[in-house]
Amino acid sequence: MKVFLDTNVWLSATVFSGLCEELVLQCADRGWLYSSELVRQEAHEVLTRKFPQRPDASVLFDLAWQAAALIDDVAEPKNDNDVRLVDATALAGMALFVTGDKRVLSWKSRPGPAGLMRIASPRQAWQMLFGVGLPN
Repeated sequence: MKVFLDTNVWLSATVFSGLCEELVLQCADRGWLYSSELVRQEAHEVLTRKFPQRPDASVLFDLAWQAAALIDDVAEPKNDNDVRLVDATALAGMALFVTGDKRVLSWKSRPGPAGLMRIASPRQAWQMLFGVGLPN
């Protein structure tokens, strides 16, 4: 299974314990975890801006992010990173794009070379991937 986590999922996993953190850990343990350089750039910018009280957050993010295999980013459209990430993920043959972004969730899926890539919330992804109750 190829699972790509949107920047907001990585950020939640980095700053808070809970479902997103568990998704990162479980997907990494199974070799399912994918990311991109654009996610890293976005994460560093947001962590610096929104969590200045957590100077260790970027280091923690980088440690977790290293567990992910990287896909190539797409350059267009320059003014919409959400579209760029979803398009890159679909082109890379991912099965699942996990996000908390309501706009992106409304797209539901994208066609790709490996078939239809589903777009799901962290809660939906957990149910789809592991079919068991959510972690505490």
